[in-house]
Amino acid sequence: MSKGSDDLGKGIGGLIVVIFVLIALVPKEVWIFLGALAVAAFLIGVTVWGINSHRKAQAAADERLRAERKSREAAAKRERRARALKAKQQRIRDLGQENAAFVESTLASVRRLVASEAARDGWLGDVDFTADITAITENFKRAHSLRHVAEKLASLDDPSEDDRKLLAEAMQTIGRLESAAGERVALIERCAAEATLIDKSLEDERKDARTAEQRAELHGQLSAMLYGIEATPDTTITGSAADGVMARVMAYREIKNQIQLARDSDFR
Repeated sequence: MSKGSDDLGKGIGGLIVVIFVLIALVPKEVWIFLGALAVAAFLIGVTVWGINSHRKAQAAADERLRAERKSREAAAKRERRARALKAKQQRIRDLGQENAAFVESTLASVRRLVASEAARDGWLGDVDFTADITAITENFKRAHSLRHVAEKLASLDDPSEDDRKLLAEAMQTIGRLESAAGERVALIERCAAEATLIDKSLEDERKDARTAEQRAELHGQLSAMLYGIEATPDTTITGSAADGVMARVMAYREIKNQIQLARDSDFR
């Protein structure tokens, strides 16, 4: 056991001596190069690790920003819907269900008109309908208020002559207010429809222009091709193999016909 341990120790010692000898044999320049290479590899590794860490951190930050932006957009969308619903409910209370629907339709027409190409390009001039919307809303609001009070008066027992006269006057005023508002609603809707027609006309003009451009280009190409064909020597085929074959077919049929005629005459 002791002898084996001595042999192992001698072997390790010899290996260490060999290693030191090999190290001593390697030139100093080689060790410097290897050291520089190791340092460079270490620096590259650290740099790559830093870049990857930065990218991961940046990606995480970008993801947080996207999530926050989506959250803000969703919150803003919910807020807009809530405001729109609140405004719609308020219009119904102020104007009545039917008149509020007219105002909603008018607002939709205005949005469609303002978004049209005709409006964006200035074909329609001033497209601010704030005054019109205000006038429509006020007329409907007054009419609704008058109707509300008139209905209360009409519900009283034993209406007097003054009641009937006042109710008749109220109904006439309500009709006049709603008629004026309705005419303006119809006019705005017509404006939106005309804007749509202008947009279609502008698109048709662009399409016609593209077609005319393509037609001119194709005319030029076709004219050049025809001129090139006319300028080249005549390449009409004069000795077509197909023509020769068909001539032989016709000759064969003629010979067969003559033979058949001769046989028929012999039988007679």
